[in-house]
Amino acid sequence: MADGDDRLGQLQAAEAGRCRALLAADVAALAALTGEDYRHVETGGGTRDRAGFLEAIARPDHRFVQWVIEESRIDLYGDVAVVSGRYHNQVQTPAGLQPVKHARFLRVWVHRYGAWWNVAHQATATTPPQP
Repeated sequence: MADGDDRLGQLQAAEAGRCRALLAADVAALAALTGEDYRHVETGGGTRDRAGFLEAIARPDHRFVQWVIEESRIDLYGDVAVVSGRYHNQVQTPAGLQPVKHARFLRVWVHRYGAWWNVAHQATATTPPQP
């Protein structure tokens, strides 16, 4: 169980690092967490690969000013992990601060080369949770 606990801790750190990197637009940090075979499905249904995802984060005219994981569940399956939950974020664009976006997400991580790699992300826009 200690190995599973260690992997869980590593994955939790990778998830937290991903959020920090998104807020900081830290493309190098995201690249270090994102697998070469990455697939990303946006809340609006658009798709992109790793290069497209990293290019979008590098754009100076589109910056996350808020990225909050509201709920998260991690399921480990050996060298694969599925992380699901809810988040909200907010983006600054040339048109100004955009409305807060709420979504559910599903991310797939694979443990290879001694580290966790995010290989898939899918998000679906939702309404804000009710109190």
